[in-house]
Amino acid sequence: MQADRLVDTRKIMLVGYSVLLILTAKWAFAADERLSLILYSGLLLPFFVLMRWPNAPVLLMASFTVTLAGKAIYAATVNPLAGPDEIHYYEQVTTFEKLSQFMPYAMEQIQTSWMNVSAYPVFGLLYMPFFKWLELDDPLAIILFNTVLLILIVNSTYKLNASRFGYELPDPENAKQPFVIVSVIGLMLSPSLMYMSSLFAKDITCVWLGLLGALLLVRKRWLLFIIVILYATGLRDYAIIYTLSFYFLYTQKVRTAVCVMIGATGLLFMMIGPLGIINATMLSIFLFLSPNPIKFSNWEPELLLRTLEAVFMGIILMISVYQAIVYKETRKFYLMAAALIFTYACTLVLVGYVTITGRELDYGVGTIGDNMVRKKLPVLPILYTIAAYAIMWCRKIFILKHRKIQSLKAEQDRELKQQEAARVPAGGAAAPAWHGRLAGGKGAQGHGGTRTTT
Repeated sequence: MQADRLVDTRKIMLVGYSVLLILTAKWAFAADERLSLILYSGLLLPFFVLMRWPNAPVLLMASFTVTLAGKAIYAATVNPLAGPDEIHYYEQVTTFEKLSQFMPYAMEQIQTSWMNVSAYPVFGLLYMPFFKWLELDDPLAIILFNTVLLILIVNSTYKLNASRFGYELPDPENAKQPFVIVSVIGLMLSPSLMYMSSLFAKDITCVWLGLLGALLLVRKRWLLFIIVILYATGLRDYAIIYTLSFYFLYTQKVRTAVCVMIGATGLLFMMIGPLGIINATMLSIFLFLSPNPIKFSNWEPELLLRTLEAVFMGIILMISVYQAIVYKETRKFYLMAAALIFTYACTLVLVGYVTITGRELDYGVGTIGDNMVRKKLPVLPILYTIAAYAIMWCRKIFILKHRKIQSLKAEQDRELKQQEAARVPAGGAAAPAWHGRLAGGKGAQGHGGTRTTT
């Protein structure tokens, strides 16, 4: 009962501080846009602390500091209106002076085109109240909005991994906590999440809604799930795919995930043919290796951190394949991960194919049709969960090798002691006759030994 009251108190404090944070953003941006970002970042610390996290305060605070530092760098160097989508989203802020003007427009768009509604008014339902109620007009303000969602993404992944991850870990009693910590820190340090949360775009919102939908599903909150998935589908047509991917992963529905993968593969083959399967296979690998580290231009300062992340994920991919071959205990998890990744790749290939053929462009091997560095974001929590799992099993390999070395060393020590015992008589035991004679004493029969003199 006392624990329930503590949980309620924490939630009340979190909601209250969130309101204070929003009001502070209004005051800070009215004073100075750039300085307000620094102030707001500092004020996010209590918001971060009030959430539930694994018991590793030093690592969490260090990771949170790095996240804010990375966000500050991107805020100073990246234009939040970097592409046409970002510009169109921001145009709604400048076009509609008041929220009361935007809402009728958005509702009309949804009602008249609900089967094919644009993401612009749908996403506006989420960010326009933030901008209009606080009377903000600087596009940089989206960084505040997206940073809060970034924290919620990491926290949602933590909740799922801490309470629902049931795959076999080496030394489960001692490995579960490090596994959860590594997955949390990995997402907090992800350059892709830092970068995308610095743009005036819907991608960070899509990731959060996918995780939120999965949380609601595993908790059997059906009505809220339907509301969330309908809104998420308005942002991305295939939101149900990555939402169910999270759900399958944490409920361990391996057979269902494999059946969905087979269905997606069959549909892709019917629509595109063998070429679609080839591209889906390539894209499954590219989801780990994007931006492409082989491409020299991706090592320029603007893409450097994200390219290093791709190198890290490439190493994780190779380690995962090795562990799946060597350790049968890992195969259930890696089979699930492979099924989810390939299903998502089939979805992206099909979406890209429709886009390319709609523009009457050529479709060939390696043709994806969209910015896949951005489109991989919804499954990034799965990729970092794979990374944490692989690292935990690497830890087992290290421990086993360490124990083997210790065992060999102990065996060598025993052999040395046995050899010494064979050479030197143990205390209280009768010495051989030749030993006494060489020493100049009496032999075994009590006669004087022969002393050799020179």
